Amino acid sequence: MSIPNGTPGSDTAVLGIDLGTSQVKALMCGPDGRVLGKGIAAYSVRAPRAGWAEIDPEDWWEATAAAVREAGAADRAGRDIAGLAVVGQMHGAVLTDAGGTALRPAILWLDRRSSAEVGNYRRLPADLRSALGNPPSPGMAGPTLLWLSRHEPGTYGRARWLLQPKDWLRLRLTGEAASEPTDASATLLYDLGRGRWATEVAAALGLRTDLLPPLRSPAEVAGHLTPGAAARLGLRPGLPVAAGAGDTAASVLAAGLPGPGWALLTLGTGGQWVVPVTSADPAAGGLDPSGQTNLFCAADGGAYRLAAAQNVGVTLDWVASILRTDWPELYGTAGRPWRPDTPVFLPYLAGERWDDGAAGAGGAWQDLSLAHRREDLLRAALEGVAFLLRSKLEDLQRMGCGPEQVVIAGGGSQDPAWRRLLGDVLGLPLSAASTPWLTARGATLIAGMAAGQYATWAQATGSVPPPEPAAGAGRSDPAEEHYRRFRRAAARQAGEGKE
Repeated sequence: MSIPNGTPGSDTAVLGIDLGTSQVKALMCGPDGRVLGKGIAAYSVRAPRAGWAEIDPEDWWEATAAAVREAGAADRAGRDIAGLAVVGQMHGAVLTDAGGTALRPAILWLDRRSSAEVGNYRRLPADLRSALGNPPSPGMAGPTLLWLSRHEPGTYGRARWLLQPKDWLRLRLTGEAASEPTDASATLLYDLGRGRWATEVAAALGLRTDLLPPLRSPAEVAGHLTPGAAARLGLRPGLPVAAGAGDTAASVLAAGLPGPGWALLTLGTGGQWVVPVTSADPAAGGLDPSGQTNLFCAADGGAYRLAAAQNVGVTLDWVASILRTDWPELYGTAGRPWRPDTPVFLPYLAGERWDDGAAGAGGAWQDLSLAHRREDLLRAALEGVAFLLRSKLEDLQRMGCGPEQVVIAGGGSQDPAWRRLLGDVLGLPLSAASTPWLTARGATLIAGMAAGQYATWAQATGSVPPPEPAAGAGRSDPAEEHYRRFRRAAARQAGEGKE
């Protein structure tokens, strides 16, 4: 694969890299959006202590090289690559030296170690908190950096950059440190109204502002592929690399939401409800007094309201492992009728980012009897995750962002029986996204903008096929009754957890 001189043409391609929590995907697309090659490679998150979630960034690098080479090998025509973009998991923290070498394992969004530091954020003056536009939470980069400054002062003192996961990977590709608004707005170190780093917040917390990298726009060229990185990935040196975006922002680009009243629901390790809004300014968009939703920057210069659920794929994967089953058998229970004797499952194995009640008390199967079988526990787990997603939808509705139709995407959205169960619970038409690789497809759109394949965001998103037609949906009476049981069980657990 190589890059020619001149304007990208029909014989060129762009490369999108999606750095996820458990795997990296590489996707090659032509100017018309046709997929030319795919690659995927996995890695494992480590938990050295309860509530911690870390990974060696070198695992990302090795997996990325494997995925990119696999994608290139799939393109038998050997098309030239005109540009690439990296998108990926948000909220992490990677401390590096000046050369980009990670000084310790990366701390990921699932990590809960910075709970005490969240209290420091809550004690900030109101004007500083409001500038962030978002409630503080463990796992976000600001509280994590504060934890590092207190518990690993030597590493903190030697650091040159604080980077998000995809920003570390881009630094490894280009040798240039940078970030961009979609990821920065989720760090609790970014002023949404002013569109810059919230240096006043960092100073008030006693954090170093020199750790914050320069900000670029998502489609801006943030560097060029170094000879060493090019040789490792099988690409040509000098390839322009876009600043990229957070995974959710990239997914919104590729979702092809038809217009107002639509939302994107992505199901992966976690789950995210996303509704586009007109402004990232907290003063215009409105702060969420409940602290249950977020306001983040979008890749195209707009913004979106997000309600995140952490216990989706990560919880179902645990259930499948504990009960010694596989995904087809687990999803197979979604097709059975609603039964009044199905146990209640509270899915809060990893906690939920902004909940101090049931989510902080752990997961549980409730209302069990000797008559229950393994398939009852599997079905209950699917219902519990669906009910968690409905509770997050209700958080959006309280903010006036309730959608009328939904594009559903992600690896956890593919099974038809599971989608029908979700439709029963959510009571909304669910349209399947045009590709299960939505985030990586968004990365190719950003790469295409940076390489000059597209002149405008509208042109870029216009290359994405529309979502599949929605199946009709309505909340069934059994689903409603099960949801009420779930809410009562969660309320009981929340009360017990506070005693």
